[in-house]
Amino acid sequence: MSFFQCYSFRLGNNAVAIVTTMNKRTVPVITDYTINVHGSHLKKRVANVATLTTEHLLNDRCDYSLVLVQTNLLSGMKKLEIESEGVLVEIPFKSPKYSAPKPVVFCVSPQFAAEQWQTFLTQLHISKRYGAHLQLYVVSMVESYYKLIKEYEKLGLVSVEPWLTIKFPETDGPYLEPNRNVELRNQAAAHTDCILMYKEAVSFVGILDMDDILIPNNANSYYEEFEREYGGSWFISALQYGKADFDTIKVAELEAQSISAIVKNARRLPTKDQGKSFVRPERFNSSWSHYSRNSDNKPIYWTPKQTVPLMMRKRQMTFNGIFHMKNMYLTNLTDVRDGAVPLNPGDNITQLISEEHLKEIDSEMKSILSLEPIAQLSATLPKEDFYMPIIFKCYNDSFYHLRDTKTLMNDVTCVNAFDCELPQRPEMPCIHSDATYHSGPPMFPITFHWATDALFTNEIGCYQ
Repeated sequence: MSFFQCYSFRLGNNAVAIVTTMNKRTVPVITDYTINVHGSHLKKRVANVATLTTEHLLNDRCDYSLVLVQTNLLSGMKKLEIESEGVLVEIPFKSPKYSAPKPVVFCVSPQFAAEQWQTFLTQLHISKRYGAHLQLYVVSMVESYYKLIKEYEKLGLVSVEPWLTIKFPETDGPYLEPNRNVELRNQAAAHTDCILMYKEAVSFVGILDMDDILIPNNANSYYEEFEREYGGSWFISALQYGKADFDTIKVAELEAQSISAIVKNARRLPTKDQGKSFVRPERFNSSWSHYSRNSDNKPIYWTPKQTVPLMMRKRQMTFNGIFHMKNMYLTNLTDVRDGAVPLNPGDNITQLISEEHLKEIDSEMKSILSLEPIAQLSATLPKEDFYMPIIFKCYNDSFYHLRDTKTLMNDVTCVNAFDCELPQRPEMPCIHSDATYHSGPPMFPITFHWATDALFTNEIGCYQ
């Protein structure tokens, strides 16, 4: 995906940012590779050498990595080209957003074979209550769940983008299958795309998974909490919230959904997961799944004469944490009990959420779920777990057990589960992202491929 910003306070005027996935072993050091980028408008043409950065470690096992290509060209650009050794290829570009429904946007990791719609309802209604807009990326999803999300999109409560698998329509030789050799469905590229899309439009961006629920502590909104914790400091790259794992419940009936029941039936587990970042977008151009390796420990020079830099680092949040719904167990309505609100996983003193706010959230959710276009989806939404246990087992076999036993080494294992076998269910059709794929002319050492006209189709199935 390529972005062109004619007027950018945060990237400089006439900025170009191209989110790519490259085989980093093509050249000795991919970030030292020289790419010339050309911009044209009428008879005027400007060429500049681009800066290349990546969020991945150069020595990790995944051959393909996010590489962000950045430069500045000319005003009113109508044509964007990449050049290597005299060969040029034109690539499409678009403008970022300059306004957003909320001052905070949450960029949710790409969804695949997604069926647990209760998680989406929990995430959306809690984040809405505290002032965040959801940006979703979808590879594949059960069709009725997709229809539910699209109804919410019509209400302006969520934005949905197809997230594409990597395809090369034409090649001039053998190559590594990219989707098996990139980290976790290319999450870092999705997060980077989201940051660049909203960079000029919002005050804060959150990088999280669908089951990561953040509730402000001693604040009425995310904006209030993030502003308070940044405190005007230039030395904070991101606010890093730890994740505490919880078991909780879900019910199959759409009309019986209750955030209160999910929260009050939650049981904290002894395990934790790596935290997630919430950032000022002017300090980030890209992000890994948990934080930006490019922005953390970043030197800051205030004056030209300064020889020893000051450092910008992520701030670990100790007073608040993420309510990670690691397991949601399907429960009969008659077995749902009225428990107590758990403690905040950060300070372990305050309640995770107030009873008053739970009532507000539940009331609004029930009002939306009663709308006819949404209520009529009740009969078709999944009422049992099918893909979730398969994916969880595959992920555990592939890398979770290595991580949990502290034997996961990035230079040995590419964290990827593309080979998970996902059986298809004719009675539960899925939608999948697709596009028109293009290949540029052969270029050395890197040939460029891209996609246009991204869409969702019901002709592929529930695959990664």
